Amino acid sequence: MLGRLYRPPFVGVIAFFTVIMAQPLGHSLYVMLRIVFGSANEISIPASFLCGLIGAVLVWIGLRKQETAATWLGFVGAILIWTGWFEFTWEFFAHLLNVQPITNDVTGELVMSPGLQVIQASGVIMLAITMLLYFNRDTRCTAFKWLHRTVNMNPGKATPSRARDYARITALETIFVIWFIYVVNLTLYDERILGIDHPVTYATFFCFLVWAVYLNVRLIKYVRMAPAVRYAIPTTIITWLDIEVLSRWGLLDEFWLKPVEYALQMGLVVAAFLIAGLAIYLTPERGEETTN
Repeated sequence: MLGRLYRPPFVGVIAFFTVIMAQPLGHSLYVMLRIVFGSANEISIPASFLCGLIGAVLVWIGLRKQETAATWLGFVGAILIWTGWFEFTWEFFAHLLNVQPITNDVTGELVMSPGLQVIQASGVIMLAITMLLYFNRDTRCTAFKWLHRTVNMNPGKATPSRARDYARITALETIFVIWFIYVVNLTLYDERILGIDHPVTYATFFCFLVWAVYLNVRLIKYVRMAPAVRYAIPTTIITWLDIEVLSRWGLLDEFWLKPVEYALQMGLVVAAFLIAGLAIYLTPERGEETTN
């Protein structure tokens, strides 16, 4: 019975639900760090640094692990690095530069915090670095390879017999996918550009919904856990954009942003994530992926 869990479609299903649980957990971790250590002050700086450092250590450990364990350590490490070294750094400099929050002109409701505005401003930097990653001829990124073929920009043949650092690659791709979705989200929310009720926002929601369904159809065909987890990372984060939009429309309650108020629910999510994550980490290695 347990052996069937390591066959399609269960491999893809397990990868999807485990990875998508990391999204609310990442948000809850950020909120808890702010509650415990404060926001953008001297106390939160070492706490956020330690959070990112733990993530970096996990990625380092993953460099010496086999593919499945390395992939999982790279993913978890990336979540901690993003929370500790990215989000808190942007919030700190937003506070230091006295960036003012954006509020709705009519209701006075907070639309975008100062830290999120700094993330939005980093979008051009993200695109510039992404372009350099796109020029990598050894990339295995499905989206990049599709673009190479579609726009006829083949960077050349991949280096033969080159071993892959799965932990580092997974961490890097996770950070950039999160970064990309953040910038897209903030562009949609920003009433100076579009706004949550803009027709482009509705169109983006449905385009991402179709995209997420397509990616999930492909994901459930995977026969190995490590590639499934790596494919589940962009799949779940793309899916998460629609979840964020639904919450902005008032159709969902983001309980993960209230971990103290919803302690029981978040405790169940943490327990499920740890159990499923351990199962993925201990998944036996198998041959090359044939379904891709």
